[in-house]
Amino acid sequence: MEKLLTIVVPAYNMEKYLSYCLDSLCVNQDNLEVLVINDGSKDTTSDIAHQYMEQYPHIFRVIDKANGNYGSCVNRGLTEAKGKYIKILDADDSFDTENFKDFLAFLEKTDADLVLSDFAVVDPERRIRKIIRYDVGKGYSFGIDEVCNTDVFKNMQMHAVTYRRENLLKLGYKQTEGISYTDQQWIFIPMTTIKSVSYFNRYVYKYLVGRAGQTMNPEVRLRSMDHTLRCALDMAKVYELYKPLFEGNPIQEYLHARIIPFIKEIYVSSLTHYDRKTKKLLTDFDNNLKETSKDIHELIGSKRVSSFKGFAYIDYWRNHKDVNKEMVKLLSRMYLLMLRMKRVSKTKNKMALPSFFN
Repeated sequence: MEKLLTIVVPAYNMEKYLSYCLDSLCVNQDNLEVLVINDGSKDTTSDIAHQYMEQYPHIFRVIDKANGNYGSCVNRGLTEAKGKYIKILDADDSFDTENFKDFLAFLEKTDADLVLSDFAVVDPERRIRKIIRYDVGKGYSFGIDEVCNTDVFKNMQMHAVTYRRENLLKLGYKQTEGISYTDQQWIFIPMTTIKSVSYFNRYVYKYLVGRAGQTMNPEVRLRSMDHTLRCALDMAKVYELYKPLFEGNPIQEYLHARIIPFIKEIYVSSLTHYDRKTKKLLTDFDNNLKETSKDIHELIGSKRVSSFKGFAYIDYWRNHKDVNKEMVKLLSRMYLLMLRMKRVSKTKNKMALPSFFN
């Protein structure tokens, strides 16, 4: 039977979580394909995955590969996938099995390029803490131009996204390999291939937050700043590469809404944790960004994008390459305000980041 949906599960040392993840995908559907991409794990991740493949050979397939980090798993999964649609599921997360069954039935009835679905945020005890809803109407189908610049679309998460695989193949899509934090790339340039969108109004994905060592942990992110910088530069490179295809179209505003806050947070977090090492990292990044995309570089430094209380702090830093105590205080207030606004927006179930226009 032809496969309707491919689920790609990147997995590195996930023995504590993988069984829970794969159990949630055990549905009696011959048109489902689950690719567990074992990224050179040193624990029993591969053994666990192979047990599922032996028990459910019509659903699960295990691909053991050398370690190449998250993007390499996505890239390998995309080349191996057979489904009409493709979705990513991190190995420490899971699906709601009952809603997933209905989601598969929904996919059989739609022919959209992109299918959005709600998702749940769960704690380490797997208790649902909030449900992120998109509220655009059950089964509603619409053109990308109608929604790409709405707040809910601009601030979507990768957990909500299911793509028509053919679109990504025609694009020649590849994520950066060897680093973390490339999930932002999954909901960036691929959107330029979307013409039609459908919406499934129940949560499928269950996103785990709060586990030790999670990449979203602020301390982990600070230690991996070089990963974030490379991811941002690669997003800027691909933006420039495909700019002739979307320049002047509504999707360009969506792309700005994805990349500008991501890069802006690099500057703000770096300047609020400023030392000799961070200064070099940020200086090199700023120079590389200017060389890679002059448009993005100028937009990031503009007063309408990066100012606080009328003070254009990124432009100031670029001209002085120094940060005094007063500037640190100002930026720290701004950084805390951004984090507070994120928390408030999430409690309202909108997942909206603060606007980059101040």
